[in-house]
This record gives sequence, C-alpha cells and structure tokens, in this order.
Amino acid sequence: MNWQAPFYDAGCALVGLGRKFRAATLRQAALAPGERVLDVGCGSGVLARLAAAAVGPSGFAIGIDPAPKMIRVARASAARAGSRAEFQVGVIERLPFEDARFDLVLSSLMLHHLPPELKREGLREVYRVLRPGGRLLAVDFDRPEHPLWWALLWPWLTVPMIADNLRGRIPEYLERAGFRPVQATGRWFGVLTFWLALKPG
Repeated sequence: MNWQAPFYDAGCALVGLGRKFRAATLRQAALAPGERVLDVGCGSGVLARLAAAAVGPSGFAIGIDPAPKMIRVARASAARAGSRAEFQVGVIERLPFEDARFDLVLSSLMLHHLPPELKREGLREVYRVLRPGGRLLAVDFDRPEHPLWWALLWPWLTVPMIADNLRGRIPEYLERAGFRPVQATGRWFGVLTFWLALKPG
C-alpha cells in the first residue's frame, strides 16, 4: 500500500469512503472518554485521529500499518492537526502490545487484504490485546445484497484474500478467534458490513 499513500484519502472520498463513512464507523464504535483504542491497518490515520478526539485526553488511540509511507503520512497529518493519536509500523498478525491493553480495536477495510491464515492469526492477536469485555469493530466486504454487486464482484471469488469475505465467512473467523457474540450492526453501499465482536468478560 506504500504507493497509495500520497493520494489515499482522496481515493477513499472518491469511492464514497470519506467523512460520512468514517463518521458512521465511529458511531458504530460508540467510543467513550478514557478508552484505549487500536486501529489496525490505519492507512493515513484519519480514523485513529477521530478516535483520539472522541476518547479525549484521558484515553489514547494508536494506529498501526505495515506500510511505512502510510505511517509517515499519518504522523504528518496528526502533527498538522494537533492530534494526540500515535502511529507506528506494525502488522496485525504480530501486534507489538501486551495482553489486554485495549478497550476497542478498529479494523476498517483491512481484513480483505489478508489471506485466510493471516486473517486467523491477526484476529487471534486482536483478541489477545483486548481486555476482557473489550470489543472489535470491523468493517469490510461481505456477501453482496444486490445481484448487480455480484455481477461486478464475482471475479474476486477466485482471489483467496477476498473470497471468504464475499461468501459471508467473516463472522466465522471472528467466532473461531474467540469472540462472542458477533453481531452485524450495519451496512454500507450494500456490500460492506459493520461487525461488532466482543471478547467475553
């Protein structure tokens, strides 16, 4: 994703994943002051900055991304905005944090970039770093609602990274990682789903 860093935000806005989408994600997350938030696959850091503002000075938000150029963009944007959000290079399958560090983990349009085994490893790591009673809010591709989406997306069924998403298997991945319950709490454009997954307390 390094090559996308300079124009990532403009591209998101162009395809309908700009401000309104991020605002909807934060509503689904239901952040509270003082919460500790991790954004995995944070990209340019917009969502992590918004989360940092929502949790206030008594909480914190950290974003990780495997692309160094994305992290550079995220840090520069945070500095310009005076945001308290922090950013570091990292991968979901080896999170550099201790057990039970976070109240909430955000995963926005990241899971479909991972092959099946990394999805499993990454979600186990997310489970590990959440406190008991903590939650994961994931939004990603899901089984399309409309035949037109199937007409556009069916070739992706041949790509292992996204095929399980389009077959509706993300809740199965979440449950196998230990999350209970797993709830679909919203849709976006009829092809993205918001899932709220809880780590039992």
